Amino acid sequence: MDEAALEIQYFLHVEAMNLLLDTRLRSAWIATCVQPEKQDKNMSHDIDYNKISIKTPEEIAMLRAAGRIAAQVLQDLTPHIQPGVSSRQINDLAYDLIVNKYHAEIDREDLAGYDSSQYACISIAHNENAFSGEPSDLPLKKGDLFGVDVSIKKEGWCGDTQRMWIVGEETSAEARLLMAVGYQAMCLGISLVRPGAKVQDIARRVQAYVESFGFSMLRVPSGTGHSIGQVHADGWLIPYYDSSINEGRVLEKGMVITVEPFICAGSGAGIRLNNVTLSAQTADKSLAVYWEHVVAVTESGCEVLDLRDGEDITFYDARLRA
Repeated sequence: MDEAALEIQYFLHVEAMNLLLDTRLRSAWIATCVQPEKQDKNMSHDIDYNKISIKTPEEIAMLRAAGRIAAQVLQDLTPHIQPGVSSRQINDLAYDLIVNKYHAEIDREDLAGYDSSQYACISIAHNENAFSGEPSDLPLKKGDLFGVDVSIKKEGWCGDTQRMWIVGEETSAEARLLMAVGYQAMCLGISLVRPGAKVQDIARRVQAYVESFGFSMLRVPSGTGHSIGQVHADGWLIPYYDSSINEGRVLEKGMVITVEPFICAGSGAGIRLNNVTLSAQTADKSLAVYWEHVVAVTESGCEVLDLRDGEDITFYDARLRA
């Protein structure tokens, strides 16, 4: 088995993890990986993570429709991200929006086939908790970094998008810079998506940009981009840093992928949280952020399928506005 195959198994959280090269990151993760009771897996899909499908214009239209709903859910949640509100309240509101307002399905099946929708309809990021945190009754505090990842299905096609907020709009200078760099890392990745682009080149550019600020890429299972279609992750996994998984992969018109670099203010090592295998918290409790969009490769570039109203995804160097 080659290095890329081993790394894919790492992201899927199987025993071959301990054959990987980065002992420091791996050991921090494995220390928390005891199979929890809630990890009854529903392996409903037989997916080859070495392949990616080319979507037709009609299929991309379906993904666009799902993406617009996911984007609208984030817009609808925005006024409610305030000090004193709990993540459980946000989760319950998201459920009402997805199911009752937009008549879509919640899609919370992870890469290992585990459906987490029985305890959360969104993926929650909160300060050092990078993703897939369980909803809590604890109130959000002024200065917190809080994120929601909305994953839905509409008429059998997936939408998947994430954004972050500064709770109360005031926070530390480091946290504000981390937020800006996280967003611009995504924008940089999007700006590089076009036919003929090498995935590894995109990932290395994103990584170099993030590390130029002294921040790190968060390297944990499930902390990757992915192709998307009728299944949340229907083929390629795409770490947005130098990785053997990305080698030899070249983008073509009709491919649809997510751009979602996971970054943190600390070492980049992660641990599991709340007994959910494919979740992550920074091992050193440093702040973590990520933003996500779904993009379709077009004739000469890409189309973002889930832009929010008024959103500007133009890449600029965050140093210019920090």
